[in-house]
Amino acid sequence: MSDKIYDLSQLEELAGGSEEFVNSMVDTFLEHTPSQLEEMKKAFSGKDWTTMGAIAHKIKPNIDLFGIKSIYTDIREIESKGKNGVEDAALTEQISKVDSVLRTAFEQLRSRTNG
Repeated sequence: MSDKIYDLSQLEELAGGSEEFVNSMVDTFLEHTPSQLEEMKKAFSGKDWTTMGAIAHKIKPNIDLFGIKSIYTDIREIESKGKNGVEDAALTEQISKVDSVLRTAFEQLRSRTNG
């Protein structure tokens, strides 16, 4: 699968060559991030901007660490809009894009660990 939407080079550098550490971080990401994503979408649907922004803030470091560059800007804007209580037309698209990209990343990372 050459079209990976993530890049583990930063994580691998942090791991100092420890494949066990990389696998542990991937497992933790796959264990916690899907439920955080669902919470963020639920907060968005309920117009609970504060919660939405707080959850985006929790997800952001993982997006950075896992090198999911296509949504770097989106997650930061979701976080900012949540903190500032801003609802705009782009927010729906940003939530949808983050959801789609992260779901693909989850699948790719699962197949990485199982393959």
